[in-house]
Amino acid sequence: MAIARVGVRLLKARGRPPRSLPAAGAFLVVAAVAFDQGGYFPGPWGWTILAAAWAAAVALVGGKRARLARPAAATAALLAAFTAWTALSTTWSLSPTQSALETQRVAVYAAAFLAAALWVRRSPERLLTGVWAAVSVVCGWSLLTRLVPDRFGVDYVISGNRLSAPVGYWNSLGLFAAIGALLALALAHESASRLTRALAAATLPLLLTTLYFTYSRGAWLSLGFGLAVALAASARRVRLGAAIVVLAPWAAVAVWRAASMRPLTIANPSLAAAAHDGHRLVLFLLLASACSGAAAWWLAPLDARLVLPGTWLRATRLAGAALAVVALIGVTVAFGSPATIASKTWHAFAGGGGAGGATLNSRLFSFSGSGRVTQWRIAWQEVQAHPIVGTGARTSEISWNRLRPTASHVRDVHNLYLQALAELGVIGLAFLSLALLVPLVAGVASRRRPLLAGVLGAYAAYLLHGAVDWDWEITGVTLPAIVCAAVLTRRPARPLGPRGRRVALAGVAVLAAGGIYTIAARLPLNRLDTALARQEWASATHDAHQAARLAPWSSEPYLKLGEAELAYGLTPEAHDAFRSAVDRDGNNWVAWWDLAQASRGGERTDALLHVKLLNPLAPPAAFP
Repeated sequence: MAIARVGVRLLKARGRPPRSLPAAGAFLVVAAVAFDQGGYFPGPWGWTILAAAWAAAVALVGGKRARLARPAAATAALLAAFTAWTALSTTWSLSPTQSALETQRVAVYAAAFLAAALWVRRSPERLLTGVWAAVSVVCGWSLLTRLVPDRFGVDYVISGNRLSAPVGYWNSLGLFAAIGALLALALAHESASRLTRALAAATLPLLLTTLYFTYSRGAWLSLGFGLAVALAASARRVRLGAAIVVLAPWAAVAVWRAASMRPLTIANPSLAAAAHDGHRLVLFLLLASACSGAAAWWLAPLDARLVLPGTWLRATRLAGAALAVVALIGVTVAFGSPATIASKTWHAFAGGGGAGGATLNSRLFSFSGSGRVTQWRIAWQEVQAHPIVGTGARTSEISWNRLRPTASHVRDVHNLYLQALAELGVIGLAFLSLALLVPLVAGVASRRRPLLAGVLGAYAAYLLHGAVDWDWEITGVTLPAIVCAAVLTRRPARPLGPRGRRVALAGVAVLAAGGIYTIAARLPLNRLDTALARQEWASATHDAHQAARLAPWSSEPYLKLGEAELAYGLTPEAHDAFRSAVDRDGNNWVAWWDLAQASRGGERTDALLHVKLLNPLAPPAAFP
């Protein structure tokens, strides 16, 4: 822990650590990972692990005041156990390559939680402010790609013109914006700083307009669910309700204005029309943000004096209950009984139709599940076949390719919990579920503390969205939820004793070693990409062998090398590389397909047979 001691000396040389340090750290990590394609690919994982491990080590070595409450310690232990179980799954995995990569991703979450839990005691509000600021900056840049396409335009052909950059996936960007909006509302309502309240409120129109342009129904539902959880949990419900009444109209008007601009809401607008309307919307958003910030500034001094008499509170509750009954009666009259509505909704969700229409607005009112039910059925088949330990982390794509009824491509099941059960069995699901549940329970128990209700809402929104999508794989989107979990588990605790400190430092050392290994394993792959681009075959072969030595289970270096060699006519060399790839990852149908292209005779026939068995609907399956 020499590096940690250096960090501690630097902090001591300045006196007490800067109070803004947690906010700055959270902002830099969340923003950097989100801007790197959402952290979906391995590039930022090692650096994130190392940064979090260093921060945790500084907190542990920096004195005798390091604390870890029991809920935080339990969550950290469960995340560590889930990481270890994920790593262990490489021994029985259908794809050791993918399981090893998934271990690195989960280690990011374990390290980030430990670091956040150790630093959150200094100032939970500043930590949350850093996360909110990072989400706002990322969403602000994303919104610019839609509103100023003539300068910041991004090709959204794959997403059907749904906002997705820089995270890379529209639904996860929508959830990212929803979490940011819930944190912004919490800060605008309960921050100790009047300026922070105003700035947080000013970002609400921006965040919700970003959410709107993703056209993510699940993200909107998660936002509504998170808001309901915050209202139900808040000990200052009247004040929170007043903040919503004052601030919501500005965001609502911004979203309404965005929805009314046709060039911004169709799949294939002309650049000139989109830029024209986008520039106008920028000015409107700036005005709405200014009004929202001013409203929060005005509300701040009145908030402490906003106390309703008991009779008014009872009248408010009765009026709310009466409105709920009237709404239920109205919905029943218009659409049928709750059972009928549920049946119709499920049939619409399970249907095979898409969620399209004349404009992108129409998908917001569609109940289509976009093929999710089919994914869930195939995942459940794997659960039945491997209930205890699963098929290995990150192997759902293999199961999908083998059993899929259509040629659509699916890498991750759109359900975090079902995917964990299918890939890691009941043991893996138990570790993951408990790790996610402990902060939820701790947050409910501590909901009367400032900001906790809003944080609980943001965390609940993430957990709900995880049931219908694969946000867990988008590291930049999951990190804000991890920070929320650390805040929820913050409780008064005694300083760690010598034994607890040693255990924590041992965990940090393991995580740091994993981060260093992750970085080291990526370096030869990066050099390999450079050598292939320059057609330096000797260097490329050397780099591929070095990468394979560092990750002997991985087929990636040999696939990269072989595909480049095959493209330039080096068929014998490509054949040898593909054979090495197949030996390491025999359930990768792409490796077998590549081998078939570099082979002849019986070896080619055998390779194509493997392709057909692993992916019956792949194009080569039609070949004789």
